Amino acid sequence: MKVIVAKTAGFCWGVKRAMDAVLEASIRNDGRPVQTLGPLIHNPQALELIGKRGVAVAATPDQVENGTVVIRAHGIPIQDLRGLKERQSRGELTIVNATCPEVAKVHHKIKKWSPKGYFTVILGSHGHAESVAHRSFAESGSVIVSTMAEAEALGDEQLRKVLVVAQTTFTVKDYHLITDYLRGRAGDAVFENTICEDTWMRQDEARELARTVDTVIVVGGKASSNTKHLAELARHYGKPVQYVETAAELDLAGFTGKETVGVLAGASTPTWLVDEVVDVLEQLGDGPSRWRSFLQAAFGSSSLMAVGAGLMTLGVHHWLGLPMGWRYPVLTATYVLAMYLLSPFLDPLGLGAKGPARARFLARNRMTLLVSALAALALTLGLAASLGLKVLAVVMGACLVGTAYKRRFRMAGREFSLRSIPGSKDLVVSMALATVAVITPIWQAGRVWDLRAFAAVFLVGVLAFVRTVIYEFRDMQNDQIVGKETLPILLGKRGTKAVLAALLGTLLAGTLWLTYQSRSEGHPLAVALVLVVCAAYPMLYLWLYHERFTTGRNRFELSVDLSFYLVGLLALV
Repeated sequence: MKVIVAKTAGFCWGVKRAMDAVLEASIRNDGRPVQTLGPLIHNPQALELIGKRGVAVAATPDQVENGTVVIRAHGIPIQDLRGLKERQSRGELTIVNATCPEVAKVHHKIKKWSPKGYFTVILGSHGHAESVAHRSFAESGSVIVSTMAEAEALGDEQLRKVLVVAQTTFTVKDYHLITDYLRGRAGDAVFENTICEDTWMRQDEARELARTVDTVIVVGGKASSNTKHLAELARHYGKPVQYVETAAELDLAGFTGKETVGVLAGASTPTWLVDEVVDVLEQLGDGPSRWRSFLQAAFGSSSLMAVGAGLMTLGVHHWLGLPMGWRYPVLTATYVLAMYLLSPFLDPLGLGAKGPARARFLARNRMTLLVSALAALALTLGLAASLGLKVLAVVMGACLVGTAYKRRFRMAGREFSLRSIPGSKDLVVSMALATVAVITPIWQAGRVWDLRAFAAVFLVGVLAFVRTVIYEFRDMQNDQIVGKETLPILLGKRGTKAVLAALLGTLLAGTLWLTYQSRSEGHPLAVALVLVVCAAYPMLYLWLYHERFTTGRNRFELSVDLSFYLVGLLALV
């Protein structure tokens, strides 16, 4: 079976922003109640998860208790917001406004035109929280229109002076059909296409996918408007469609294991729910496609990082003038691979810390992954021994630190683990990699510890640190749910980004200065270019990620590990 997952599947950036806001509020609540006014998003499983973090749902403003209230992603009526702000002014509430900025843009457009006497027509779903909120801003009157028949029923007086907007998740095709009709009837009219970019991209991908696959699976909450639209679009092409909230709802009886199945997901569907569905479907397949899926899931990310670490070692050694050989690059690669594969099995939170779908995969393939990890570890120690007992001792120490930092130790009657210290993982990973890849080879070769040597250690350490923290950004919601204390959770997104920017800026300035000082040696311009790209790439990746080009399933696919490969270019100059 071939399973094709839509690149847009998973949380849209507005929903991710809302989830981040409520999870952060649950951590920094100082013991006060945290509630959302209405369901934060339209997905029962996601709401269940934040409920486990102590976040309750208040159906009406009157039910909001003193404490922290999070405004849902769909927004709330302006009258309700004013009432909450009045309570906030009295010190009863702290308001966290998680209204999607795309929804807020619609509010601003209505606030701009409605005071000028424009009647507002909202193309959307009746009773949907977003459309209800939009109506509250229309002081010159409004109506929700969901079908062409309702558009045709509008009176001439309503269309004499009219503003037409859309719910951000409205169907693009229906928007154009209805607005084309209204243009022929309306007098003084303003048309604003307020369907958000994420919606039309999902709908475009749904059409494309439905044309090419045998069966379509749509994953998402049954109350989710945008997910319903995806299912409707898929059915339009005459393909069998299953609309499910979880993998348990899949009807597997009709599958032969030879089909091509497309998987779509709404903007409020957590990625782990999509992963669960994909995992179940891939178990039905056989032959090469199933093996490819297994190898990708088991060794894809770890191999990518391991090879990058090996190439980075090669590049740094050439830059430092160390003896060029294959053993240290391979040693670094196998060390990284072993630590990566062992890591989930050593987590005191259990396999569930990796998310439900990943946890099942790890449990199902525990023996294969552990044997692979131990084989990589044995190769690491064997290579270290071939380089000398001192190197073996250092590498064994790095392995012990890499495997022990997650474990709990009892000291003075209290349990303690390095993992419980926020940021410890980032420091341990960066220090261990710098030790194996740079510090030990310099020490063994007897090279002088000059500025370039320190710069090389700093280069490897910073890139490893930044890589780890960026992945913590991507896993932030899951980490908050399971109670992990990572640097982004401790410092917040802005604080963590400031730390990364400072480190990368220092790296960039330092390497440029060092290259200038060494301009009489080798190829300084080529070295400077490589080092600038190595420092700038993580900045670019972080910007792309937080400007939402890499949300969902990586619409703009780049690997954080590419920075390691870029350092490897030093071996060519």
